[in-house]
Amino acid sequence: MEIEQLLMQSLQLLGLGMGAVFIILVLLIVIISIVSKIVPEEVTPPPGMIQTSVDNNHIVAISAALHQYRKNR
Repeated sequence: MEIEQLLMQSLQLLGLGMGAVFIILVLLIVIISIVSKIVPEEVTPPPGMIQTSVDNNHIVAISAALHQYRKNR
């Protein structure tokens, strides 16, 4: 093969590879934008409105255990 043929073949391969990567990236962007519109955004409550499901008795027990641990250490 001559050098001109090799150069043309390498440029064709380069264009094919870069084109494939470009198409895959564009498809990825389109899919991500579609999914972001379908799936709702998670809404977090304001800091003062956070409700905990921890009972006050649990908090007292954990505080007592920490106090006991620190005292014996």
